[in-house]
Amino acid sequence: MGGTFFCIISLLYMLFGVLFYELRVFTYIDEVVTIAIAAYACYRMFTRRIPLSKPFIIWLIVSFFYLIYSFVIESNVPEAIVNDFVMQSKPYLTFFGLMCIKPKLEPNHYTALQGICWMSFFLTILIYIYHPNDRVVATHGVMLTGEALSAVAILIGTLYYLSCDRDDWVNRFFTILIMSVGVLSPTSKYWGTLIFAIMIIFFVNKPIKLNIKYLVVGALALGVTFYAVKDEFIYYFIEDFEYNARPMLYIKMWDVLADYIPFGSGFATFANPASMIWYSKIYTKYDLDNIWGLDQGNEEHFASDAYYPIFAQFGYVGIVLFIWFFVYLFKQINGFYSLSGDLKRYKTALIIVAYILIQATSNAFANERCVLAMTILVLALFKYKPKPRFTALNSFGLDFANFAPNTENEKSDEDTVNK
Repeated sequence: MGGTFFCIISLLYMLFGVLFYELRVFTYIDEVVTIAIAAYACYRMFTRRIPLSKPFIIWLIVSFFYLIYSFVIESNVPEAIVNDFVMQSKPYLTFFGLMCIKPKLEPNHYTALQGICWMSFFLTILIYIYHPNDRVVATHGVMLTGEALSAVAILIGTLYYLSCDRDDWVNRFFTILIMSVGVLSPTSKYWGTLIFAIMIIFFVNKPIKLNIKYLVVGALALGVTFYAVKDEFIYYFIEDFEYNARPMLYIKMWDVLADYIPFGSGFATFANPASMIWYSKIYTKYDLDNIWGLDQGNEEHFASDAYYPIFAQFGYVGIVLFIWFFVYLFKQINGFYSLSGDLKRYKTALIIVAYILIQATSNAFANERCVLAMTILVLALFKYKPKPRFTALNSFGLDFANFAPNTENEKSDEDTVNK
């Protein structure tokens, strides 16, 4: 994928898939972009334009197995199953698809991405000024309510940091400045992610290892994070937890896992919007239909308030696969650093991993912002190197060529990163 085309798509997606998503100009922009990326990657693989990606193929096999499994056990109506299948596939299709395509970004393209970040920064502030009230509750049709504004601020700041040519104090300052817009609509997840981002940007000077320094920094980050979120934790998980949807989803998840060994209850059954639109029998079976926000016919449903309970749909095997994905991810992060020595990209990848794991305490892992998060993560895992252009010299009618590039070595390096 050409860098200019990638920047144009990034600009359009930032506007209509992130900042102005709730205007519903193009409701399915995240699904369309994700499927297009995956389809283009598959086309290039199977036409032998790029090497076959074993992780992508394995993921496709596993995901379609769960799709067929859901149809076989009749987890919900077919429309609900397909809807949830597409929804849950978005982050992985984006990640594996872009890892195959590898957009060809040159320095001028990263400069363009910086411009997009600054534009998004000021637009986020203007959106807040336009309707500053009642931002804690997510409201359909109103831009950047709920956790959206603070999550977007983290992503814009991380993309800016990645796009900078140097990891100096000035660029670090601007990165934190952009992320700090989230204080206009802070959530516990925002504070946690911001704290980890600051720790990573300023204290990670080499790959993380299990030593005293990083254990102390990690413990400090966890302590500050817990202090920032303790009030929300007490509200959800201590005070009247039996009447709140989020803690009850976590509790009942284990019952579903135990009853549907080993592959879970299937798509569109638990902790996602499809399971409420096409009301899942699982909620009735486990007495969740009496919980406010999980009762049938309630327009204000809270089934998607947390992502981790969704593992009830995929069973213990799904939990193992989720862990495997992050093990694979850390191998990619460390593998790329060992080849490139690019610490800024290493830290960017860590920030996005922290963002994903923290945001997954809500259902933000599989929403429209996950496409942007996975895009940043992929950009942090490789660096495009344009092939040098060699011009043939003509002297007295005789052609003399410069030394040819060592393409075999370049290809072997790329294959190493792919693996």
